Amino acid sequence: MTYATAANLLERFDAEEIAQRADRSIPRLVTAAMLVTAAGGDSMAGYTAPEQAAVAAVLALVNGALADADSEIDGYVATRYSVPLSPVPSIVKRLACDLARYHLYDDQATETIQKRRDAAVAVLRDISAGKVSLGDPGAATPPQGGLVEIISPAKVFGRPTNGGLR
Repeated sequence: MTYATAANLLERFDAEEIAQRADRSIPRLVTAAMLVTAAGGDSMAGYTAPEQAAVAAVLALVNGALADADSEIDGYVATRYSVPLSPVPSIVKRLACDLARYHLYDDQATETIQKRRDAAVAVLRDISAGKVSLGDPGAATPPQGGLVEIISPAKVFGRPTNGGLR
């Protein structure tokens, strides 16, 4: 289960932008319309075999970026919630889209995309620290670690209170 789908990513951001970032072939074969069709699960029968293969490669790259985003989210959220989150809160879907977009840009992220990624990580840190709630108290788990209490039976051997051994 993913927190955001390729269709969610295309709804949030321009499909043409995602197609340009994800289609690494030269010349670029995948258009925004093709990507929207494939992400929506519609028939690709109207496209040539090379176009269908290019769309499949692009969707694999997009789904990989979404999986990376899910993994990053789980890393932060697992300290307070059982993962994977179900149902997926809308804030997590938004964060997944921002992180996936950043992963698609790899080392060529613009300043805006970098800022959105940094803001997403800040929100995830706040969720991890308990400053932001995902709204489902039933999914909350106690944080791991903390104080340990040890209970043992009464002493068998010891010193008397007058200072000597007996």
